[in-house]
Amino acid sequence: MLGRGLAGLERMGEAAEKLREAAKPAGTYIREVILENFMSHEYSRIPLKPGMNVITGPNGAGKSSILLGIAVALGQTYTDRAEKLSDLIRRGEKAARITVIFDNREVDGGRPIPWLSSDQLVITRYLKKTGEYWHYVNNRLKTKAEVEHLLRRLGINPNNMLIIMHQNMIEEFAARNNVEKLRMVEDAVGASQFRRRIIEAEAKLRDIQTREKTLRRALEEAKAAVEYWREQYEKLLTRKKLEEEKRKLELEYAWALVSEAEASVNRVRERIDALLLEEKKLLSEIEFHEAEVGRIRRSLLDLIEAVKRGELVNLEGFERDLDVLLDEKGAAEVARYRLQVNRSEQKRLGYELRRLEKDLSEKFRSAAALGERVETRRKPSEVLEDLKAMSLKIASLGEVLEEAEDMYVIADSRYRETEQKFMEVEENLKKALEEVEYRKELWRKFLRDLVKEVEPQFDAILSNVGGRGRIVLRNLEDPERASIELHVGFRGAEPVLLDAQTHSGGERIVGTLAFLLALQKYVKSPFRAVDEFDVHLDPLNRERMIKLLLNVARGEARTQYILITPGKMPVSEDMNIILVQSIRGKSRITTVE
Repeated sequence: MLGRGLAGLERMGEAAEKLREAAKPAGTYIREVILENFMSHEYSRIPLKPGMNVITGPNGAGKSSILLGIAVALGQTYTDRAEKLSDLIRRGEKAARITVIFDNREVDGGRPIPWLSSDQLVITRYLKKTGEYWHYVNNRLKTKAEVEHLLRRLGINPNNMLIIMHQNMIEEFAARNNVEKLRMVEDAVGASQFRRRIIEAEAKLRDIQTREKTLRRALEEAKAAVEYWREQYEKLLTRKKLEEEKRKLELEYAWALVSEAEASVNRVRERIDALLLEEKKLLSEIEFHEAEVGRIRRSLLDLIEAVKRGELVNLEGFERDLDVLLDEKGAAEVARYRLQVNRSEQKRLGYELRRLEKDLSEKFRSAAALGERVETRRKPSEVLEDLKAMSLKIASLGEVLEEAEDMYVIADSRYRETEQKFMEVEENLKKALEEVEYRKELWRKFLRDLVKEVEPQFDAILSNVGGRGRIVLRNLEDPERASIELHVGFRGAEPVLLDAQTHSGGERIVGTLAFLLALQKYVKSPFRAVDEFDVHLDPLNRERMIKLLLNVARGEARTQYILITPGKMPVSEDMNIILVQSIRGKSRITTVE
């Protein structure tokens, strides 16, 4: 059974056997019932004994009041005899008191009720016309719930008609639906604890299912949060990667600008150096041309002096020197002009160089601030294009949350924590399902075993009155719909479902009573009480059923029976016979020896 295997089945068998043992009555019995101002009883003490107690007397004498008094004292709140309990108070009186005394004297060194040190258990209920009701247990005020708990330990439920059967309750039991019948049987034999345990297990299961649903929803939300923050974290990582690449590009761009600026500075310097060389050359040219002009001028002056002295002079040489003088002088002027242009260019380039050097210095500082120098062969414009493309990639990411990493770690941690809890709840849910099924199987096994043992006795009892019987359990897969069916057949007929459409009133009484008698050895309560079960039976069946009842009572020496009948009974020495009479409107109790 759901992972429990043979060991589980063995435990179920052991549990069922323990329950059958527990179903045996506690060994105690009602020693006495005291009625004060209750219905027709002004003050009555009804002594009871173990075994069979027969309460007899004429109709209206107050016999049924005794059984009703026992039920009310033990906590029954509803009765067909009155709309409210205060109506049961004797006319003209303001209050009533009903006391039931259970025997708890030691037997063979132990008390029947081991958890009670007193020789008797005294349960008293007070009724007042004002509608107030309260209980005393051994002279201590107790709540109704405390009394119910105490009686439950003894296997007594005053509202269960299989334990206390008032007038016409046999017919009422027969008329009850089969689901209610099964529950009354469970309660009477002490199997209600199985149903309670199933209910407890199902309640626990529902709690776990609720928690499972809550955690499943929380897990889905946690998973969604993890996915969201994972996306954000991945976006953050992507942005960081792109930003790192962008930073590298920015560094490359900055040093590319430096390289470009350095190249510009170098070009200007080279140009200046070239101009300086050209300046030296021009100065040399000017010096040379001026020297030639001076030489030629002196030569011409010498010729002119010679002419003045009247010396014979070769004029061809004069003209030639004059042409050379003019050429040299022109060349000197050109060189001077070129020198002027050169120096002007040097000055301009000097300004340009200082500007470029300043620009280089600024770009160098900017680049150095970004990082160590990187060498690149690319032009700044080329790097700038990549940098713009990278900026577009970063911009395309949209809003990026800086806390994404921390939130992702937190969300993932919560998800894992919730997942762990969910797995634990899933395991608990599995165990709870197994536990529910295990407890249901215990309940089913007990009921099947109970029917297996009771059914032959049920059939045997019916055979004494010419009948046959069968007990059928239905819907055991669902405790809420589970039911018990009594099938009865008379005069050779096949057993069919016991109901008003198929069977006569007498047959229903006989069939129901036969079932109750077959069930007696399994009923947990230390006493059973039946009021006028025989009122609708014909003389022959009445005699047969009374004999059967007496035989069952004799076979259950530890159990107390209280039988109320207005008719004659076969008397034996082991019976306690109580005669109830009405004298001047008051019930009087007499014990018949």
